[in-house]
Amino acid sequence: MRKTFTFLLGLFLSAFVFAQKPEAVVMKASVPPIVDGQIDEVWLEANEYNIDKNFQQEIPTLGESGETTWKALWTEEGMYLLLQVTDDVYYPSWVSGGANSWQYDKPEVYFDVNYILEDGLGCEGNVNQGHYQFDIAMTEATVNGERTEINEEKNGLPFVYVNAFLVEDPNYVAEYFFPFLGFVNKDGGPIDLAGNTGFDVTIIDNDPPGGDNDRQRAVWANMGAINESWANMDDAGIITFDGAEPPVYVEEIKIYSEGDITEDNQTVQMRAEILPEDASTNLVKWTLKSVDGGRARAKISPTGLITPVIDEIIVVQATSLDGFVYSNEIGVIISGQVPTIDELNYIGNAHFDDYNPDTNVAGPPWSGDGIVVNGVCTMTNPNIGENPWDWTFGQVVNVPFDIKNEKFVYSFRMWADADREVVMDFEDTANDYSRYGVSTDSTATRSGGGVTDWLFNITTEPQTYTFTCTFENMLPTAVQKMNFMLGWDTPTVYVDSVYLLSENDMALIPPTSTKELTVDDAFKVYPNPASSKLHVEFASPNTVVAIYNSVGIKMDQAELFGTHHVFDVSTYPKGMYFVKAKDSVVRFIK
Repeated sequence: MRKTFTFLLGLFLSAFVFAQKPEAVVMKASVPPIVDGQIDEVWLEANEYNIDKNFQQEIPTLGESGETTWKALWTEEGMYLLLQVTDDVYYPSWVSGGANSWQYDKPEVYFDVNYILEDGLGCEGNVNQGHYQFDIAMTEATVNGERTEINEEKNGLPFVYVNAFLVEDPNYVAEYFFPFLGFVNKDGGPIDLAGNTGFDVTIIDNDPPGGDNDRQRAVWANMGAINESWANMDDAGIITFDGAEPPVYVEEIKIYSEGDITEDNQTVQMRAEILPEDASTNLVKWTLKSVDGGRARAKISPTGLITPVIDEIIVVQATSLDGFVYSNEIGVIISGQVPTIDELNYIGNAHFDDYNPDTNVAGPPWSGDGIVVNGVCTMTNPNIGENPWDWTFGQVVNVPFDIKNEKFVYSFRMWADADREVVMDFEDTANDYSRYGVSTDSTATRSGGGVTDWLFNITTEPQTYTFTCTFENMLPTAVQKMNFMLGWDTPTVYVDSVYLLSENDMALIPPTSTKELTVDDAFKVYPNPASSKLHVEFASPNTVVAIYNSVGIKMDQAELFGTHHVFDVSTYPKGMYFVKAKDSVVRFIK
């Protein structure tokens, strides 16, 4: 039934809905082009289309009509794309020194593989909406025709494509290969090569002295009457694949396991056999549940790699991406685990270990333009705005719906170049940006108060800030976005060690392993218990000393150039803490 419906729907849409849209036909290649920025002879088989429309009121300088163009060819494996750009000045981010590559010379490629194309959706948020943006930036190392394999996560699934840039200043060629197996529509189905596919190309142009916010864009189709393709692809063009057949759907899935997990942090790979063998996609969605049907604490990657967290028995199953076909279930026994705070943390890339080495922009799942310097994320709002959300930095989190009523602790370390206010919140971007949590914190004063929208002051001294909440107003359809908002002021903000844990999670963490010291050992800590000030004394200078709470969250840190330091612990909740310097630890009570 699916196949017939898709075919008839494609005919209907082709005949009635998209008659006025820019259209292009992608021819089948006699041989695959070589992705190296060189224009192979096989490209003579492709139709050529002009990228000569200005986006909104922007005025790019990319030559006359017909001088900046795109061509595409397809094979059974995927689509090849060739962009030829005529420019007056070559000014990408790596030449200009700009922090935001999306504001300087480079191409962006967009696909919409949904059956219904005018759906008001774009690529924003990288959630499963059937829309794809490919926006890899040029770097000094990749402008000589070097073939680069790029492994990214698109719509929550792995997507591996190939790219090459060849620059002959000021002009350049960009060449790509996009595998069809990577494309998934919002319903989980494969790309329908026999139907219509939404498509557009944007060429970003920036000329010196230029700078951030000075991009001038040329497009093939979407001129921005509604919005840019990143946010809405309704005005994108249409491509069809000449001679292509409808997709082959998955009919059966069998899964296999490498065995049980018996050691801390051991991983196990799941395997999936998909039938028929010529199915249009070889991807599946993996699910985990506990043996009694509840929530599993282990994690499974889109490729089926299980990472354990606590001791439990889990049940693993795979489904086709469209949700029609289920695999057999397999039980995996997990034992020998010692859970840590980072394993239980709902914040990804919490210490900013992952970042783009070319731009230093914080890596996924962070979104925004936070720059990582020495393991700390720096966030700078270039302009004072009218709203706190005029500049945001954050990520989508995935707290399971069935634990939304548990109490959560949210903690991070933050400071700024000057004393200022910061707003942070948890908002549901799929449901009118509602603050879906409840908080009794004194700083939860915005959005009517008492919800997950905090307004607080930070200083030039690094401090750990801790908030508490539940997510009891979360809807099943929620897209959970955590944001730091800096729109009211310009001083640069620094953040590190971002944690979100439920109190039930924290109870699973074993007590910190410590070496109990006497006052005659490596250093002295007093008074103990401490109420407001904690003194630390060392026998020798040049020591880094840090305070951790009982579950391992760093509360404060200082670098001593003398032998004495005083920590302000007045805002710490009551409990047990640990002062650590080098390999020695002293315990104190608040």
